[in-house]
Amino acid sequence: MFQLLPKLFTAPRSAWLPIREHAEQHPWGFLPVLLVLSLIPAICAYFGTAHVGWELFGSENPTYLNQASALYLAVMVYLGFLCGVSIMALMTRWVLFRTPVRPSLLLAFTFATCLSVPLMLASIGAIIPLRMMLLLFAFLGTLYSVILLFSGLPVFMHLKRNDHTRFYAACILGVGFLVFLTNGFVFMELWWQPLSGGEYISEPSEPESLPQP
Repeated sequence: MFQLLPKLFTAPRSAWLPIREHAEQHPWGFLPVLLVLSLIPAICAYFGTAHVGWELFGSENPTYLNQASALYLAVMVYLGFLCGVSIMALMTRWVLFRTPVRPSLLLAFTFATCLSVPLMLASIGAIIPLRMMLLLFAFLGTLYSVILLFSGLPVFMHLKRNDHTRFYAACILGVGFLVFLTNGFVFMELWWQPLSGGEYISEPSEPESLPQP
């Protein structure tokens, strides 16, 4: 399925039918994409917080996490993406429950995974410490995911383009924003609480050296 993803950015309207055909022939084809691309936000969050530093709101100086806190944050980001895509797949199938072309769960997972690809790629901005760059990358990734949703839903789900299709897309979009906010809050709390808000330091952390014999 990896070879089909570039068309989502170069020719999105013509990309959905091949993706649907691939999903019907290989129902679990979305899984490697989801598991691999979800590593991008996790890795970027780790390096951005532990080695590059983020400029938090209210401070002009970069703030770092020690390696343990940054690694735990990366794990939470990874699990957060997996959980978010899973919930979106379930909700996509639920929104379309009255349609005659209600997708199977695996087809819904494929669709949700494809919608999340721009967000996963936009997470590269997590390495950049500038606040405005972080917001710009997040905005662009979200905007393109919305475009893919409205253009891809009728094609992938074999629905006629009409007000009902736009209504379904709007429902999925609304659920998506709710999932994004709730999911982000839950997994940030799971990271925040065990480490008492993480361990912030003023300098990038260095790997611990092994004791000399």
